[in-house]
Amino acid sequence: MEQTKPFTLINQAVMSYNLDFQSLELIRVSLTTHGQHGDLHYKILIDGHPYSIRLLPKKRYVNSDLSQSTPDLLTKQLRYTDYLRANGIPFMKPVKPTDEALFTTIMDSIGQEWTCCLFHWIDGHHVTANTEQTAARMGQLARQLHDVSLHQHDICFPYIDHKIVYQRWLGDLQRLLVSRMPESARNSLQEYLNLAQYHLDTAQHHQSPSFQPVISTDLNSLNILWSQDQQIIGIVDHEHIGATDRVQDLAWLIKWYARTEGIGSHDVSGRLAKTLLAHYNSPTVLVSQDDPRLAALLWLSGCFNLHFIERTKQLAFDAENNPVGYDQFQLHLQTYRARGEQLSVLLRN
Repeated sequence: MEQTKPFTLINQAVMSYNLDFQSLELIRVSLTTHGQHGDLHYKILIDGHPYSIRLLPKKRYVNSDLSQSTPDLLTKQLRYTDYLRANGIPFMKPVKPTDEALFTTIMDSIGQEWTCCLFHWIDGHHVTANTEQTAARMGQLARQLHDVSLHQHDICFPYIDHKIVYQRWLGDLQRLLVSRMPESARNSLQEYLNLAQYHLDTAQHHQSPSFQPVISTDLNSLNILWSQDQQIIGIVDHEHIGATDRVQDLAWLIKWYARTEGIGSHDVSGRLAKTLLAHYNSPTVLVSQDDPRLAALLWLSGCFNLHFIERTKQLAFDAENNPVGYDQFQLHLQTYRARGEQLSVLLRN
């Protein structure tokens, strides 16, 4: 994106907040988001003071299995961050354009509508290669986040069940089996889908007595800010706040915070997984029946996520035009089978 375009859009967004300011500077670092939402996210200076600005396109997640973003939902999410901050959870604080509104809306030069969210900046860094200390901190944060949600009754979110999306993706990949791929590739894909179905069935059939909806958000490594002494000082994601349950959320967190070599690596540590659960104090809310469901959801979160689904479809499509590409398709499945084996042993004693 050319420099003039984001600056013009950001200037228009800041002006929509009716702020009385003399200078606006765009820091030349676009804050990377790895999702499929199309957001623009920047650090800016307003009269020398740092802010985070996020511009959400109107058709966020269009044609996606992921949840849609609506003005009503965004209002609830931003209101909920106020509640969390009041309970000691360090969400980035939004700048409110008026007493009633929580965000603004602008139109760019080509007629595209953007929702603008402005936040006070928090200085911190990301940790992507985890240690026992960071895993412990995340376990404590997750427990605090889940527990405080049980006492909040004014803001209601729809329950998000990841299994519904996993089942839909399974159907999408099953349709690849009728393509022109060689028998060896078709057999490998069928074996992988059988494994995914097994974990889906396990997750579905082990609804434990401790199943309890909680409210959480996307606490992946790029949404957490740390101090130099490894304390959590900020959470920056608000667009994924919604109702889930403890086991489903813990599976997602273990996938992220058992990683020892960064986001691009599949190396995980059972020691880190157990450290996170220990500092979550899981025995006080989880019972033994949860173990199969937690392990199944952990496998699905790491081996049947959106990145895997899209990559699988792309490799299959490419290989139809160049059959040599089926070797890469097979390697892709082998890589994720190996990752699944690592994830599956994380929770074993």
